[in-house]
Amino acid sequence: MRTMQKVIVWMVIGVAFHFCMIPAAAAPSLTGSTGMIRIPTADALQLGQYSAGYYYWKDHGDAVAAVGLPSGMEVSAFAPWENGISDAWIVNAKYNLNQEALLIPAVSIGMEDIGGQGRRSVYGVISKVLPYGFRIHIGIGTGRFDGMFGAIEKVLNPTPIRKKASGFPVTSIIIEMDGAKLNYGARLRLAQGLRLDTGWLGQDEKMYLGLTFTH
Repeated sequence: MRTMQKVIVWMVIGVAFHFCMIPAAAAPSLTGSTGMIRIPTADALQLGQYSAGYYYWKDHGDAVAAVGLPSGMEVSAFAPWENGISDAWIVNAKYNLNQEALLIPAVSIGMEDIGGQGRRSVYGVISKVLPYGFRIHIGIGTGRFDGMFGAIEKVLNPTPIRKKASGFPVTSIIIEMDGAKLNYGARLRLAQGLRLDTGWLGQDEKMYLGLTFTH
């Protein structure tokens, strides 16, 4: 009987923990891989999922795309645009070692710019939901990451724990260190899979705007 009570208590705690800590849905970063603003997270698209979008900041832009493959592998790419001229697609890969659980963070390793067209970067990253709608991402990498990188995001109005939707899109506030500068952003869910991103890029000292879709 006592064992059954413990099981029920832990089930209740798990459900409450889940609904109090709803992270923003996965979306592509400016470099194509599932992530925040300029950093990858430990999240990876599942088999059959895909994402695409476009980010713009003054005279610059990135077309991004990603697809989920078997066994936790995600392949992504982005094509930088500057003054209307597009460079070749830069390809990345990410492998999810462990999906996030109640007490265990998600863990992934990856490589950006596999072809070495710009600055090849290898990294490892963990992601974990925290109470009150917060989620953290901490990683270490070579190349453009130059050591540690990370981010914290906060969901402002998670509808699953509300009796009725407020009419305002579910929004996440993001603060990240990409290895060089701090970036700040907001991610708004306009519809199922469709997200609008906006914020400030510290390294470029410019505002950015992005529209992405994940299926």
